Amino acid sequence: MSEGSPSIGVLTLATPGDYLKAIGLALSLRVSNPGLPIAVACSPRVMPLVKPYFDVVVEEKAGLRGFVHKVHLDEYSPFDETMFFDSDVLVFRPILPFVRDWGSGPYYACGGYMTTGVSSFGLDRAAVIARLGKQRLVVIDGAGHAFFRKPSCTPVFEFARKVTAEYKHYVGEHARYADEDVLSVVLTSMDLPPAPDADYFHARYLSAKPGTMKMDATAGVCTFVASDPKLNGRVIKPYMMHFADREAPLPYTRQLLKLFRKFDVPTDGLVKMGASDFYRSEIKNPLHRVRQALTGGRS
Repeated sequence: MSEGSPSIGVLTLATPGDYLKAIGLALSLRVSNPGLPIAVACSPRVMPLVKPYFDVVVEEKAGLRGFVHKVHLDEYSPFDETMFFDSDVLVFRPILPFVRDWGSGPYYACGGYMTTGVSSFGLDRAAVIARLGKQRLVVIDGAGHAFFRKPSCTPVFEFARKVTAEYKHYVGEHARYADEDVLSVVLTSMDLPPAPDADYFHARYLSAKPGTMKMDATAGVCTFVASDPKLNGRVIKPYMMHFADREAPLPYTRQLLKLFRKFDVPTDGLVKMGASDFYRSEIKNPLHRVRQALTGGRS
């Protein structure tokens, strides 16, 4: 990237607990999007661990925690056009031709519109719609990605930081903080549409009908038969897969191991991380849900 020239690239975030996943994302991009620059924002502690695998390493803002970093992506990104991915994403196809077809707007993430229901973090959609004076709410739950352009994205992120600072005012007293719910408020308020996902840019492992998933991140391959009965057995070739909430820890860990070995990256810690994710997603969390059901929600 020459100084002052337009640029486009990928950005992710890395923490001490998930930096191996961020490296896996970067390696999958080497396979599917060779030559596309990749940046990572992280703490000084993580910088030396990820530096060999990224083109740009940015120091994250001190004092911020968790999802709050995502409303500062415009400040972290060194690019004019940025494709952001969560660290727990693998990418399988060239992304630029697809995302640029979304339009010339300042900010996009795949999603849709809803008028009722509660988000996984407790946002009451009907209540927020009424508070905003709108007819429907943009919903990008679990997206794990965003595409934004500078400088037109600045008002979007500034508003997101305002909503973050006044979160209870916008979403109510009982909702837990989530960047995706912040952006639902922002995009709805600013009348910015979600990106269409008719061609399955974004997928989750559970989007596949059992037994139909064919995945090899080292070859840029991912196909499956859609589990949604409305798609009538359609074969899907997603651009990215988001392993959110430690979803499918065993298949995900296998993909990471293959990628690390392909690029001669040490695999130290991957199996331990996968085992931890398996315990959390397949044992601890289900037991917690059973206990909550038996006690009527009391701890």
